[in-house]
Amino acid sequence: MSVAARRFCTFLLCTALGGSLVAPVVAQTAPAADSGSIFLEEIVVTARKRAEASQEVPMAISAFSNDTLDRQAVDDSQDLQFLVPNLMLVGNDRPTIRGVGNNAISSTADNGTGVLLNFAPIGVRPGDEFFDVERIEVLRGPQGTLYGRNTTGGTLNLITRKAGEDFGGYASLQLGNYDTIRTHGAINIPLNDAVQQRFAYFYLERDGYTKNVGPDGGSIDGRDQYSVRSATHLNLSENTRADFMFQYSKEDSTRSRENKRLCGAVTVLGCSPFQLGFDSPATSGGGVLFQTLLGAFTGSIHPAGANIYAGAPNPTDLRTVAIDTPSSFKAEQTSATLEIAHDFDKLTLVSLTAHSWSRSDGATDYDNAALPYRFLRPVTYNAARGTPVTTDQLIATDNFSAANRTWYQEFRLSSSLDGPFNFTAGSNYFHSRGRAAFEIWHPAIELFAKNIRQLPAEAQYYINESPYTRTKSWAVFGEGYYNLSDDTKVTVGLRYTEDDKAIRTRTIFLAAPPPYTLGSGKFDAVTGKVSIDHNLRQDGANETLLWASYARGFKSGGLNAGNAGTPSFRPEEINAYEAGVKNTLADGNLSLNLSSFYYDYSDLQLGQRTGLGTLTVNGDADIWGLEGEMQWAPTRELLLNANLAYLNTEIGDFATADPANPAQWNGTGTPSKTPLTTVNLKGNELPYAPDTKITLGAQYTLDVGGTGWTATLRGDYSWQSKYWAREFNTANDRIKSWSTTNAILRFINPDDTITVELFVKNIANKDNITNSIVESDLVGNYRNVRILEPRTWGVTTQFKF
Repeated sequence: MSVAARRFCTFLLCTALGGSLVAPVVAQTAPAADSGSIFLEEIVVTARKRAEASQEVPMAISAFSNDTLDRQAVDDSQDLQFLVPNLMLVGNDRPTIRGVGNNAISSTADNGTGVLLNFAPIGVRPGDEFFDVERIEVLRGPQGTLYGRNTTGGTLNLITRKAGEDFGGYASLQLGNYDTIRTHGAINIPLNDAVQQRFAYFYLERDGYTKNVGPDGGSIDGRDQYSVRSATHLNLSENTRADFMFQYSKEDSTRSRENKRLCGAVTVLGCSPFQLGFDSPATSGGGVLFQTLLGAFTGSIHPAGANIYAGAPNPTDLRTVAIDTPSSFKAEQTSATLEIAHDFDKLTLVSLTAHSWSRSDGATDYDNAALPYRFLRPVTYNAARGTPVTTDQLIATDNFSAANRTWYQEFRLSSSLDGPFNFTAGSNYFHSRGRAAFEIWHPAIELFAKNIRQLPAEAQYYINESPYTRTKSWAVFGEGYYNLSDDTKVTVGLRYTEDDKAIRTRTIFLAAPPPYTLGSGKFDAVTGKVSIDHNLRQDGANETLLWASYARGFKSGGLNAGNAGTPSFRPEEINAYEAGVKNTLADGNLSLNLSSFYYDYSDLQLGQRTGLGTLTVNGDADIWGLEGEMQWAPTRELLLNANLAYLNTEIGDFATADPANPAQWNGTGTPSKTPLTTVNLKGNELPYAPDTKITLGAQYTLDVGGTGWTATLRGDYSWQSKYWAREFNTANDRIKSWSTTNAILRFINPDDTITVELFVKNIANKDNITNSIVESDLVGNYRNVRILEPRTWGVTTQFKF
């Protein structure tokens, strides 16, 4: 028996024993059905693209209805990550499940966790706010059969509320600190039996969480954004129905890609690879390339011996910066989905068509500092794109812009036969086309390129641009369900996927503009799933579902355009072995779900920074873990929930160089960048994969003095252990464990039409660092970190009609 099989059998045994031993003990403490207890909400999901109760689906699912999201004040994906085992939002905007996400660096790389809007992969931004949601389904583990490519970690599916048959709606207004105004609402209009219409909106305005003590003052990382949505339901005939959704979103904010610069200064390297602090990078020994470039002008515009970072303030408060160019972010996005379903007696044919268009443009202070440095005389240069200045100050900005257009079409046939066999089969086509560019505007680049190398204007700033990227993908898939008995079912799925990718790209830096480099590649895979589940039926509402599965996930490969040695990187594949138990106990008042998994992770994509360039290569890894989810309503007034996750990740034999410490300086003697030294990462943990995560929640509801109003006090706590920001697992890569605690006091009137809520999030006001990125030696290898939101509080009023 293989190692993987032995581990899988061990997990299956542990999970089965855990479910059979723990469940009866808990059940004994649950109250009887006539003691005034309440039943937990049963959430119907479409994880297998057919309607099923969540507790009856043999896979690890975290499902949240709109009521659940409201109850726990889940406003966006940052809040959602606290409630789902082994879910993390890397950089506050990129989901990773069970350590599987996107560690590649390429315009043709994909995320390993699929983010879907109404089941369509059309480029939803995970950082966007939730409003008028029907439910959210988070599927953990490879979803290679029904969802296909780029779901090796799982999927996060946002399902918007459809138009219904009854007139009604709601309006919600939230006022809070940081001058927050957050409002959303909807109105449902049934025009007739054939046509129902729903409109929804969202608006958010708030000041930034980060204070700027630079010349412009104020704050950054604020928000000014809105969305509008239309949902139309059509009963085209007795057996044919259609749902059309259109959404438009716009943002013009001071959103910042990074929140704070951290550095322990050291010569040559700029910043120490072992120690973080609030220093500015050391410029001696070539640690900051911009210093070297300006050295060519010593005595003319650059003061002899001047250090461009000398005296640059870097406040020790993580939520305070000193920059001379406030961040800005502008974005627009339209999304549309059309689902048409027709029933043929025992068969249902579904067509899902989706389209999205988006563009964004974000600028930040590139050197992350308000420099006291001054030129000997005023100099004319571009401080940003299209922004010439004449000044003795050194102002530098970067700019990231992108645009994308995506089409998706799926046809799916599902059965509801009377016999023991049913199936889902279909095909889909995905076509995405986009562009992206990263620019650095710095006087050192412009003056050196213009005056020393006499380069044209288009070569007087740094740009890495890909004006054309394209992905075409098609797939055919099928999943069959066979009842071996009334209580035992087998699921078998199979899928073939073929991807075709292309890119046109180039980098311009201190040289004449080169021709574009073209790259293309095709990647295909056969994925599938086999699972078995057995229902240990008890009495009444009590059930126990045992399940075990094998699934194969596929994440498409990509292109290292312009790299002759490694022109492409291979697809990722995961062979996942999983087992679990889902318990519904105490007459429906207790749900206790446990799962265990082992991943054989092949061709893990790891992005490596090589000077000014990047390269994505492949390695291997092993992942295994345990997860538990519990909800319990012991009385009518009390509701408890808890999640526990354990994750173990280990990289295989993989050697590469560390851009933050290329010569592997050991902290003694003189730091060095040469000779380039590789380090073997075997045994290291994957980035953004904390080994332990705990979530606890409780709420208590009571009547308010015979008025008919109810008051609910709720508290939520989430903690996760330390993890690594990079696969190198160095001291500077270590992100400390962090936690957050929230509380809500909610009042609801007798007919459930008025809600008034007082809330506070991150009660302890902790500065939780979640992400860390090493910048290049252009600015001294410092770390840019991102931080969770500070303490926020306010009042929310909602009116339903």
